[in-house]
Amino acid sequence: MLPNAILNEDPYPVKALFVYRFEPLMSMPDSNLTKKALDKLDLIVTIDINYSDIAWYSDVILPESIYLERTDCVQQANGQKPQMFLRRQAVPPRYDTRDWAVIAKQIGERIGIGEFFPYQDSEDLVRWQLEGTGFTLEDFDKSGFVAYTDKQILWDRQEGLKFKTPSKKIELKSSLLENAGFPSFPPYAAIPSYKDNQFRLITGRNALHTHVSTQNNAYLSELMPENMLWINSKRASALGIKNGGLVTVASKNGSGQIKALVTDFIHPDSVFMLHGFGHQAQLAARSYNKGVSDAMLEENITDTVGGSPALHDTIVTVQAA
Repeated sequence: MLPNAILNEDPYPVKALFVYRFEPLMSMPDSNLTKKALDKLDLIVTIDINYSDIAWYSDVILPESIYLERTDCVQQANGQKPQMFLRRQAVPPRYDTRDWAVIAKQIGERIGIGEFFPYQDSEDLVRWQLEGTGFTLEDFDKSGFVAYTDKQILWDRQEGLKFKTPSKKIELKSSLLENAGFPSFPPYAAIPSYKDNQFRLITGRNALHTHVSTQNNAYLSELMPENMLWINSKRASALGIKNGGLVTVASKNGSGQIKALVTDFIHPDSVFMLHGFGHQAQLAARSYNKGVSDAMLEENITDTVGGSPALHDTIVTVQAA
């Protein structure tokens, strides 16, 4: 919803965008729409550890220390033995970089709202987070985590299982959906089949990369430098597309060239590509222009029931390059 909120000034005009741990150009559908919205802003500031596409597109980059050079906030791991864990600084920063918490504090002080950041550094912030828990920062020194209990916390079957639903039970017929005017079991609507060189684009992840942030990593880019377009063997043969050959994939939002992975193990009406490739930040030399960005091709469609982006509703054409 961000591009439309900026372009339509709904619910109010937006003049600046501060970006942290978010990549609007490669994480949201329709990169060209996102760029159009970003171009309307007066200022874009990105806090990052490398040249992401949004950092490359920004007016200002505030360099954050990498994970080994900073102390992060306390995080909680739920389960049968709930725990808190903490990643502590291992080495001092090599360059003029800072923790995100320090960057936020110093910006706050410069714009006159320093009272909302009453800490000196990340460790000071962690000490504040731990107030009232019974744990201290030093309790994490031994193993990096602390446990609330050494006994398993299990459901009381005599009391019965209670879920976070209005009925406290598993709801197949959802009262939340029904009260909002949506049927729990909408009638089936047939998906059209696609002919000639048309396909439904689907996208997904791979264990070697994390979202859009690791494609320029020296080791990971060597293992997987670019994404490929999976296409069904029979459809590929009809279009004269060979395994490893270059193809042009296009939607109404944009187009790019990518290598084909011809396989029997994909539905004939679909093509698949990994998320996170096709970077345009030129100083990120290992990932620059490698593969195609799924976000560039996808339409910006929102699921009206769940509110999530409908990432698999874009129709593309594919032809040998």
